[in-house]
Amino acid sequence: MPKYLEKEESTMIRVLIVDDSLLARKAIERVLQTDKEIDVVGTAVNGREALDKISELKPSVITCDMEMPVMDGVQTLMHMRKEFPHVKVIVLSSLTQPDSIKERLCRNLGAFVVMAKPKMHSDMNAAGDANELIRNIRRSAGTA
Repeated sequence: MPKYLEKEESTMIRVLIVDDSLLARKAIERVLQTDKEIDVVGTAVNGREALDKISELKPSVITCDMEMPVMDGVQTLMHMRKEFPHVKVIVLSSLTQPDSIKERLCRNLGAFVVMAKPKMHSDMNAAGDANELIRNIRRSAGTA
């Protein structure tokens, strides 16, 4: 690989998307692909699958749905802090209310931020939600 490509790849923010909804995974991936510094390295349908993929994919940031079968966002964070403390986690939720017990628990477990899952349909907030997600990913990686 040419040297100029190696440097470019090393500066990319590697993101793993974790969500049980295929529609949500694809929508989040489409949003993240609009930023030239973000590389979506993979997806997982739950926290257990994400934990299994982290060593291989080496993400620097994970977007993680709060509510998932098998292993939810809270359980995933508990394992992440023990096994992969260097990986930043952005928890996304369409159900959790601001300042709820689950949100506070995620923050206490080390989530970089807990935010509403971006709405990917054609309402007025879609662009703002997408920009907020990208901004939080960049901030968590230290590039904002």
